[in-house]
Amino acid sequence: MNARKFDQLESHQKGKAKKMGDQTDLNSIEQDAFYVINDTAIEGNDVEIATEISVAPKKSSTKRNRRLTSAVWGYFELLPPGKDGRQRCKCRNCGTSYLYDSKFGTGNMKRHLKTCWKREARDVGQLLLRQYDTTPCSTPKFDHEKFKEILMEAIMLHDLPLQIVEWVGFRDLLLYLCPDLQLGTRNTMGDDCITMYRREKAKVRAILRATSNRISLTYDLWSSLNTDDYICLTAYFIDNNWNLQKKVLNFCLVPPHDETSLAQKLQDFLVDWGIDSKVSTITVTSALTNSFSVELLKSQLNSSKGSLWDSDYICLQCCAHTIDLIAQEGLKEIAVSLHKIRESIKYIKGSETIEQKFFECVTRSSLDDKIGLRQDVPTWWSSTFIMLDNALSYREAFMLLDISDINYKDCPSKSEWDNLEKIGKLLAVFYDIHCVFSNTKHPTANLYFPAIFSAYLTLKEEMGSEDECLRALAAYMLSLLEKYWSSFNMILAIAVILDPRYKFSFVEWCYKKLYGDGGALNSMNVKEKLYSLFSMYASPPKLHPGTKTGIVANNRSNKGSFSAPERPFSRATDDFFKEFDSLASEDIVLQKSQLELYLDDPRIDRKTGLDILSYWKSNQFKYPEVAAMARDILGIPFSTVTVESAFDESDRVLDRYQSALNSDILEAFICTRDWLCGDNDTTKQMLEELTKNIFQLNVNDKVKLPGCSMPGNHT
Repeated sequence: MNARKFDQLESHQKGKAKKMGDQTDLNSIEQDAFYVINDTAIEGNDVEIATEISVAPKKSSTKRNRRLTSAVWGYFELLPPGKDGRQRCKCRNCGTSYLYDSKFGTGNMKRHLKTCWKREARDVGQLLLRQYDTTPCSTPKFDHEKFKEILMEAIMLHDLPLQIVEWVGFRDLLLYLCPDLQLGTRNTMGDDCITMYRREKAKVRAILRATSNRISLTYDLWSSLNTDDYICLTAYFIDNNWNLQKKVLNFCLVPPHDETSLAQKLQDFLVDWGIDSKVSTITVTSALTNSFSVELLKSQLNSSKGSLWDSDYICLQCCAHTIDLIAQEGLKEIAVSLHKIRESIKYIKGSETIEQKFFECVTRSSLDDKIGLRQDVPTWWSSTFIMLDNALSYREAFMLLDISDINYKDCPSKSEWDNLEKIGKLLAVFYDIHCVFSNTKHPTANLYFPAIFSAYLTLKEEMGSEDECLRALAAYMLSLLEKYWSSFNMILAIAVILDPRYKFSFVEWCYKKLYGDGGALNSMNVKEKLYSLFSMYASPPKLHPGTKTGIVANNRSNKGSFSAPERPFSRATDDFFKEFDSLASEDIVLQKSQLELYLDDPRIDRKTGLDILSYWKSNQFKYPEVAAMARDILGIPFSTVTVESAFDESDRVLDRYQSALNSDILEAFICTRDWLCGDNDTTKQMLEELTKNIFQLNVNDKVKLPGCSMPGNHT
């Protein structure tokens, strides 16, 4: 045995025992044991760890107690026997006591050391314990790879920049928690992002290829702060569990493009994902419609076998952008009056005295103070409508405040209030559409027809208004909506027929309201298209038992029982009965198709809060062919973006951090965030939070708008 190593170990053990106050244990170390030194040094300590392999008591004529050999005795001390005569020991750190004798052993003490809250986490004793117990200690081994994966997911979930790992404060925080943490740089984080993207892309590709039903796409245009254009391709489909799925497939930088480059880019994407034969429709924005050849895109999708429609319905325009355009035109007519309302609300909000005075005006006018006043976010037209609608409720209070407060300068005149009220009625129907779409993150196709129909009918009725200004505005807004309605009302109608609350009778009623007697032709066209589409899913019709075909089959099967066919009439007479034979074919009665059975069933109450996908999931075995058609049609997206961003004209612009990323890393970041986090975008502030009721705010409270820094915030 190496004497020098033995001396080092003996000196270390003596010092430790002396520090713990165990002189008896010090003497026993000196007298009763020898050790073999392990060749491996323990990092962070100046001595090498010894593994006891035997205890050899020196020859002695006297009998003595058994040596305490377990490493746990470095943390416990024996106590005098209690009144019950039983031996106990106490933890040197926290004072917890345990029974100790030969039948209990040291297992309970080992378990205590793993949870002792006063024990040092970085202690050589833990390493000694591992020689006897392979279970993990209280401080598990830090997994650097797992940490990097969690950090990347957090960056994606909260839309943080990759250079956060280079921020001094963030690095200091994490290094305090784990001094040997490997944070890396923005470049290494970009590499990790691409690695994660490739791993998740393989999973998404497998899901898409395993999908048996058709897939619908949206093709949207984004821009960066340095004016680069990006194409975002998103897939929508209803999976086997009847959940509407959304997957961002590509977010690609596009160079200056001509009419055919974007269409060819789309085709390359579809081939790469292996879904070029499954695409049924593609929804694009008006900007894209004007920038590339729609006809080329239609021909490419028509060449695949996934399309359900003819060329008129393959390429759809974004409904949300159409509604946004119409609403913005209405707001332009009252822009000056809206500015006065906006400034009036700021004036009231800015002083407790003015707010109290406005409350008095509300009380004097016998108005409901629970409605409240709300500021708007100018880029969100829906928030502007909320501000307008609430302000109209306090019209009389504003006018009283104008009389009583000489400093109030922005009250709209009576004619302006009248004009605001008239145009507000037109905008209300479009806000209702916004609310319908806001009920779900990604609306199913059945929701669009009732909403668009109500807007179309309202504008048509307002064209008969006596007010010339209102009549002209309604006519212009209707002309914008007419372009969308005339192109896509048929596909919208087919989608709503698959809603058991409406069915075909609702479509007939709507066309009659719009076109009078001429609506019957529109209804007939929709019905023909519906049955033509259903024929792609329906199996061949079956015959009722007992029809002519069934009788012929029975006669053929019994043919052998007759010696010869019976001919009671001459050939001339037999020809005479051919007219009767032709009538027999009319006796054939076909069974009703599944679509007819579905349409014949009673409608569900329209006011029922129905989950359309749950309905078809529960009825897919009753109407399997209709359910298959519903899966393809209800999943069609009529909007290219989510509801919140669809009505925000500042959206679809990359922020400064995303604009600075390499195009490959940016695509990996955007796509992987969607695949891992879905729609859990916690950075998106909801409209209600941005437009709080000012009656519920203190004067010093500020509503922080997106992209704005609070006073004192210089980061």
